Amino acid sequence: MVAFSTRPFSNEISIGTSLSLILGSTVSYLRCSPLKSSLEVTYAKSLIVKTQPTPSEWIELSGVKMEVAFVVDSTGSMKDDINAVRDSLFDIVDSIASETEKLTIRFAIVSYRDHPPQDKTYVTRIFDFTEDIKKVHRAISKLDPSKGGDTPEAVADAIHDARVELSWSRDAYKALLLVGDAPPHGRDYNSLGDDYFPKGCPNDYDPKEEIRAFKKSYGETAFVFVCGCNPLVESSFKAIASASKDGKYYSLNQADELPAAILEILEGVGDLIEIDRRVMAYYQTKDGVFDIGHAAKELDLSVRELKISISRLMELERIPRWPKGRPLNTEQLGVRVELGRVPDALVAGKGFTYSMKLENPSVSTISIRIVASLVTEDGVSEMANERHEIARRSTREIKVNLVPMIHKPSKATVKVEVLYGTRVISREIHRTRIFE
Repeated sequence: MVAFSTRPFSNEISIGTSLSLILGSTVSYLRCSPLKSSLEVTYAKSLIVKTQPTPSEWIELSGVKMEVAFVVDSTGSMKDDINAVRDSLFDIVDSIASETEKLTIRFAIVSYRDHPPQDKTYVTRIFDFTEDIKKVHRAISKLDPSKGGDTPEAVADAIHDARVELSWSRDAYKALLLVGDAPPHGRDYNSLGDDYFPKGCPNDYDPKEEIRAFKKSYGETAFVFVCGCNPLVESSFKAIASASKDGKYYSLNQADELPAAILEILEGVGDLIEIDRRVMAYYQTKDGVFDIGHAAKELDLSVRELKISISRLMELERIPRWPKGRPLNTEQLGVRVELGRVPDALVAGKGFTYSMKLENPSVSTISIRIVASLVTEDGVSEMANERHEIARRSTREIKVNLVPMIHKPSKATVKVEVLYGTRVISREIHRTRIFE
């Protein structure tokens, strides 16, 4: 929704939490409602928009990135599974992109075989992240599965290389997807008689420890999925998946089941992204001050789901801090506001300072917003929209600078509002005049 209106305006103002406008001759104001995804913008002859974080440094949850690393057994028995993924890859990407708005997906591939002398081609081969799906398709087509030697494969090395060699982004949702039909080396993961490395990986990597390290590095933004394409791996691959508290194991019997499993996995991550968008919008609307239990009910989430989403948004650097508890009404808050005075006469083009005092008797720091507007006979001449933190059990003087951006005598009013969240704590309108 876009609505237009017009008022004379000049100077720079901060609007909401993430935009600053440098305005030309005519403009009203901009308002964004994150819960309804609506935007109201005014018309201006000359309008330049620049991003400028406010003190809370909130960021809209748009331009979302998802990174998917396929960790794939490329020995001969996996040929049909690999071909099934190759043939379905474009459809998988199109489906996910259509369901999750403004989503960028990057794929990487870590193919693995075995250590020599069991396999003399390679242990792991890395294809780093790219958005170019055609390149990913070609990389999958070139995997060319080999025959291999003993039954176990270099699973531990593959997970290790996926963790440390790929260019994971800090601000992306990360999915590590292990696909294979043979267990890792070592008696902890198999009881096969043909394991050439019964003590485990020759490089001393352990699959479960690698998964734990991956989760430790990226927290709630990292997801682990394990697809076993053979009943032989069910025990070992389940153990690998369970190394992550939210890891998931998929047991697949036919090669054509793999693309469907991958689609289900990525759709699940997409659903979490949509939850995070809702939580982000709620957080912004409440100015980061709300009760977790009450918010969970309003968002139709469990408390655990909400807490995980908030943790994930913090790790993605989308919100600055954990919510500051239950919002209080004006009486419970106890904040006392002493608004200042406006001179009876102002000089056009010359700034003046409006001072106020705020006392916070509570035991926690609170965040308040001050909105001050100077309105002349021609419309809004100046506006300030500032957020301030008031330390617990303290009194703070706050000064707001305003400049009458008009070049002729005029009657004027200065409207000042102090808000806690969405509630007005104090409001006053001062009448004055502007002289040349």
